[in-house]
Amino acid sequence: MDRVLVFSVPWLALFLVLTTTWAEDRLINPSQLEMFVDELPDMPRIHGFDVVNGVPKPKRLRIGMFKKEWKFHRDLPPTPVFAYGVSKNNATVPGPTIEAIYGVDTYVTWKNHLPSKHILPWDPTIPTAVPSTKKGIPTVVHLHGVIGEPESDGHAESWFTNRFAEKGPTWTKKTYHYRNFQQPGNLWYHDHAMGLTRVNLLAGLVGAYIIRHPKVEGPLGLPYGDEFDRTLMVFDRSFRINGSIYMNSTGNNPSIHPQWQPEYFGDAIIVNGKAWPHATVRRRKYRFRIINASNARFFRFFFTNGLRFIYVAADSVYLEEHVVTNEILLAPSEIADVVIDFSKSKSDTVILANNAKYPFPDGDPVNEANGKVMKFIIKKDKEVDTWRVPKKLIKYPSPELSSASQTRYIALYEYTSNTDEPIHLYINGKPYEEPVTETQKKGPQRYGM
Repeated sequence: MDRVLVFSVPWLALFLVLTTTWAEDRLINPSQLEMFVDELPDMPRIHGFDVVNGVPKPKRLRIGMFKKEWKFHRDLPPTPVFAYGVSKNNATVPGPTIEAIYGVDTYVTWKNHLPSKHILPWDPTIPTAVPSTKKGIPTVVHLHGVIGEPESDGHAESWFTNRFAEKGPTWTKKTYHYRNFQQPGNLWYHDHAMGLTRVNLLAGLVGAYIIRHPKVEGPLGLPYGDEFDRTLMVFDRSFRINGSIYMNSTGNNPSIHPQWQPEYFGDAIIVNGKAWPHATVRRRKYRFRIINASNARFFRFFFTNGLRFIYVAADSVYLEEHVVTNEILLAPSEIADVVIDFSKSKSDTVILANNAKYPFPDGDPVNEANGKVMKFIIKKDKEVDTWRVPKKLIKYPSPELSSASQTRYIALYEYTSNTDEPIHLYINGKPYEEPVTETQKKGPQRYGM
């Protein structure tokens, strides 16, 4: 005889609550998410300059940080994120791509509109920006790769909270000044608050920044324009079945650091805010500025049909000569600027794949989920392609090296627990909080342009 369970209403309500809580703590299996169903987005583009009578002039921007919901995949519920944008409605993950002109100043007022409570767990036992009122999430923006004034660098202790209510000990001003007086190339901006950088980036606070130099780059004839010159920001994330970003809330050494872990690896590969997207391209050359915005994951990109990459720039500078390669290895924060000639493809579709072990180089092999990045659908008809990739790109002046007046040795110490898990890092045996021991001598700067 079958047994029938009868619940009173209070017990049924408790059962439903417990079931819901259990479900929200479960991770979604990436195999449940169909690949290549979402179209690759282009992030909004913002000019960091005005054009007056055909001449670029300095411009002032206001870009905020907002909590909102973002769809990483067609079949995932909306995900709470932190996002950059000129408004909450226009905020995206990644944030808007800022395009600047060489030698023309860009001014950005970064506005913190974040709430008091973080969407991810963070560990107060490591050096961390904590407002005295414990209200508001500290943030500060670092433009990675920039050459400029220290006050606009986004120092970890220059953080600020919503409406600048509280500020870190090295905070100096609201509006950052980017002189853009360096080689044309690719940079990226991200949160840099002390002890919160990892969780703020995982929440979504990343974006691209491009410095262009039309007089230098124009004669090269490389692919140009919104359709043919695109940024790909790649990172990994894991999700719960309710759509929220998953981050383990238990540390490797919970008796010392309750939450902190040295590395984060996600199950799904995200490109421009979508998990395993697809893009339709024409049979001609395209330029892709690929940024690895992961916390710890290396990528070794390759095409499944043998299509090759033409390397034209690395990080924030052009190469002197292009390099043709079958694969690209990118560590976190590195940028590969490549041209891909889809007219060389013998198939109408091609997968951009990854085979880098994690942690790199001796960790676990990739699986189906993190071994695929995105899919390109190639139109059948060939086209007349006016873009080219010259062998010689940008020639830089020979560096002027002076003889060193002092030789110094810098050692990085990693301290571990009894179970061989990292506890903390010291430089020359000293923690970050120690007083400065050396001051760099100020001298002339050369940017090679």
